[in-house]
Amino acid sequence: MVKLICTDVDGTLLNKDREVDDYTIKVFGQLDKNIQIVLASSRMPKALWHIQQTLRIERMPLICYNGALILSSGANFEPEKVISSVTISQKTSKSIIDLANLHQVHVSIYHNNTWLASALDFYAQREINNTRVRPDGFLHDISTAELNNFLQNGIHKLMLMGKPELIDLIESNLTVDPTISVWRSKDIYLEITPQINKSDGLLILLKNYAAYKNVSLKEVMSFGDGYNDFELLKEVQFGIAVGNGVPKIKEIAYAVTKTNVEHGVAFYIDSFFNNQNLFS
Repeated sequence: MVKLICTDVDGTLLNKDREVDDYTIKVFGQLDKNIQIVLASSRMPKALWHIQQTLRIERMPLICYNGALILSSGANFEPEKVISSVTISQKTSKSIIDLANLHQVHVSIYHNNTWLASALDFYAQREINNTRVRPDGFLHDISTAELNNFLQNGIHKLMLMGKPELIDLIESNLTVDPTISVWRSKDIYLEITPQINKSDGLLILLKNYAAYKNVSLKEVMSFGDGYNDFELLKEVQFGIAVGNGVPKIKEIAYAVTKTNVEHGVAFYIDSFFNNQNLFS
């Protein structure tokens, strides 16, 4: 029996317009109400809330920043909703920001529900269009002391954006640091989170969230497309790769469904539950 569905968002659940299509809304709406739905993404909380609202799952937990921040529900950010928080140290964050500035690439810094961007440039605008969230501030508007104070709290994610050859160079310098995870989501994107992944986040959620303590990984169905979904698909009973996923996760997936633009997640869920008596 599947008790929980855990899905990636970009390139997996969302279509080419970064939206949840009507068929997906319909399929999720027809699921048994006892089946929990958890979004697991590299996004910040407020970039996931409109998706939760569309699917009417605002009261369900969120796995943000690839597992670095886990919240008991969406709708708004409150400290008491934090189930788990793992951050990058001030020293490491500062060295990454300095490296980005040296190579003149865009840097975005995320802590809890706050996004600081280096500037409102092409890359920041791209993220605004993709996530429907605007930066809370810009690095050129704050002092060094203010930035250090922000970094002191620990950072959940840094994202560097720039020309592929510059991102290549920076990535080669960062992969030797054992305290961080480095994800190449696109040739112009480099996402840096603490040394944690979505599967770790899911395990923390199952262990620490009272409503899920009776849910095991054998009762979880997960969906993903990218390298940062590898562990999430590998560790659960039903790890499903979308058709546009990278070869590495297709190789270890329980099954491969249609692409995200063909609403592959909803198609697989629809077929799976209509062909098996899993609601009883």
